[in-house]
Amino acid sequence: MQTFKSTFKKIGSTLAVGSLALGVMATTAEALELRYSDLGPPRGPRPEAMIWWADELAKRTGNEITVKFYWSQSLIKAKETMKAVGAGLADAGTILGIYTPAELPLWNLANAPFGVSDVWVGLRTWHEMREAAPELRNETKKKNVRILANFTTGAVDILSKDPITTVEDVKGKKFRTSGGWTAMFKNLGASTVKVGFGELYQALDRGTVDGTQNYIQAVKAYKHYEVAGHVTEISMGQVLGFGLGINLKTYNKLSEKNREILDKVSVEMMDRYAKSYNAAVAKAKADMTAGIDGKKVVFHTIKDVEKWKAAASEFVPNWMEKVSKKGVDGKAFYAKFEEVKAKYEKELAEKGYPWTRK
Repeated sequence: MQTFKSTFKKIGSTLAVGSLALGVMATTAEALELRYSDLGPPRGPRPEAMIWWADELAKRTGNEITVKFYWSQSLIKAKETMKAVGAGLADAGTILGIYTPAELPLWNLANAPFGVSDVWVGLRTWHEMREAAPELRNETKKKNVRILANFTTGAVDILSKDPITTVEDVKGKKFRTSGGWTAMFKNLGASTVKVGFGELYQALDRGTVDGTQNYIQAVKAYKHYEVAGHVTEISMGQVLGFGLGINLKTYNKLSEKNREILDKVSVEMMDRYAKSYNAAVAKAKADMTAGIDGKKVVFHTIKDVEKWKAAASEFVPNWMEKVSKKGVDGKAFYAKFEEVKAKYEKELAEKGYPWTRK
């Protein structure tokens, strides 16, 4: 895997020239093409929402802000995106806090097992948390990055070669895991394996792993159903420490009008993303149940979900202990998170999703 330094040396000089040119342009008339680095291919609800975001930015700013996407880590490796955006190697990019837990400890609470179940509630909760908690903004500010919008993986479920309906089905098996779910699976008696998401298909196909935490729409998008035929819907929270980041200096150089447009379009994108994500999950489940190219997926539910929750119960106390060592009142921050989450859960229960309201 290329390192951040080697990548920088390889293309840094070329991009530096481009950056200088952009800087000259910005002093006379606002004209900026954002080089955006993304970790995945241009398909699925998130990339579709991002493409809409880019189109709206161009339209509403009169082409003063445009976006050029570099998909599938073609510009920057996913684990190096935050550093690259902060350094200006990319102007913007998709940042996963799970790759830098030590640098983004507060945002890592967003990746708590069984933290938030609904996609829209999760996106709105963590966007508001960022606006309400300066210590959360400061995490990325120190890296010269501003998070414009929150992303999510959607509900964390299980993809496996054999059916999984109880904790007994997990014991002794090998699972690809990440974040707080690693400790949870270990507590359930499984062995955990580190495998990049891009290598997951091969790992399942070769038997390197027996199963993995996964997401229904991703099982279809990445064709994982070809090598594992069982999905257990358990909704173990979401990876919500996941967002659209921009170089902070670049953001601050924009005119006030264009910053307002950028902020507004980014918020609108989250609602659009949540709507399309829910639709994509429903379609993916229907398609895989019916069968794709002869490959069918059987969907299961969990019979002893409280045991799974108990296996993950150490995450929040451990998180509180870690952030307290950095001078943050973890209990107060967590209480604020619960308050904001409850607000959006109440809004959803009473009014439905924004796109369903009259």
